[in-house]
Amino acid sequence: MSGTDQRFVLANERTYLAYVRTALALMAAGGAILQLGDILGGEDSTRLVGAGILVVGILVAVLGYVRWRDNDRRIAEDLPLRTTPIPLMLGIGVVAFGVVVLVLSLV
Repeated sequence: MSGTDQRFVLANERTYLAYVRTALALMAAGGAILQLGDILGGEDSTRLVGAGILVVGILVAVLGYVRWRDNDRRIAEDLPLRTTPIPLMLGIGVVAFGVVVLVLSLV
């Protein structure tokens, strides 16, 4: 790894930490919604939304690690990095849960 530009390694680590922060924020939001009882149109819908957001947070943590590990290996081997659909999936998931929370809050 002596020929590897360390800036790429450090940038990869910063990206992984961003995934971790995002995952923690989602898990905290999901846990908070689960603890707030029936504020979103009933206990069942609140539990479903909270659990869904919590699961997305867990998935982001796992996918972030997998992405970091793949990039780390590819950087060490001087291979091109792969593109990933994770940010798009995360964006769609956050928007979808936001819309669900908004609708259930207004009902």
